[in-house]
Amino acid sequence: MMIAEDPYRKPITYSAGFFMLIAFGVGGMILGGLLGGIAWSLSTGRNFLELADAIGNPAYLRQMQLVQTITAVFGFFVPAVATAAFLSRKPLRMMGFEEKSTGRQLIFSVLIIFAGLGVSSGLGYLSYQLPLPQNIITLFDKWESQYAVQAAGLVSFKNIPDLLISILVLALVPAVCEETFFRGGLQNFLYRSKKNLWFPVIVVSLIFSVVHLSGYGFLSRFALGIILGLLYQFTGNIWLNILAHFINNALAMIVLYTQVHAGKSVIGAMSDRGGSYLGLLAVPVVVLLFILLKKKTQQTLTDGI
Repeated sequence: MMIAEDPYRKPITYSAGFFMLIAFGVGGMILGGLLGGIAWSLSTGRNFLELADAIGNPAYLRQMQLVQTITAVFGFFVPAVATAAFLSRKPLRMMGFEEKSTGRQLIFSVLIIFAGLGVSSGLGYLSYQLPLPQNIITLFDKWESQYAVQAAGLVSFKNIPDLLISILVLALVPAVCEETFFRGGLQNFLYRSKKNLWFPVIVVSLIFSVVHLSGYGFLSRFALGIILGLLYQFTGNIWLNILAHFINNALAMIVLYTQVHAGKSVIGAMSDRGGSYLGLLAVPVVVLLFILLKKKTQQTLTDGI
């Protein structure tokens, strides 16, 4: 695979690093939530304990966006880099931040994520058609409702500047922080420990999907995790993952923006269960693109470019 050996490795094992990162991630989420709460309290003049009541209140939109950013940075990005520093004297290099991408890799990454959007959409529609028990449906509906309310409290689509800020908070920041944690951290460490292609990709994709707490979105996020995992595995370049993840998130924001301006509420647009199985036709396209990406990457390495 394209994830190279680390000549700056420290004595600690990669498997220990994997579990260390999970522990750091939990601690980082707690710390991020605390720091975000303090920032919210200082900027609003309200009691820290009142933060939960402000979720979804448009009067505190900017403050909640700040809280979201702080939580993402300290919950995902900082723990991953800190753990990598325990494993290597060149943590950013080991995680793929110093890798240079070729034009071909860039093009294939964009094509793969666009095809992956079709697969994700098809699986999302499939999830709503599954004959689930009523208690599971009730639980999933509750999760989706809570997620829609929380997300609606973090975005504003009144104008283009609002859209750009929403893209920054809910597209770019999560793309950087989550890819650093899940692919540059967990998957990277697990692969270096097991030396197996599929095991780390599948395990981390499962964790990636579970963390988002979306029953109906589990399959689509799992598929997205597989796609992002293979992209990282074949290139070792975290920037390509960040780009792909950002495109996925930014397009979702743009679609929401157009739906809101067409008359829907943000919650209504996010709760839309439309779609079809046609997106699943993109599965062989994704497979073909990965085959070509792997081939072109190997050729590039052979050519010494």
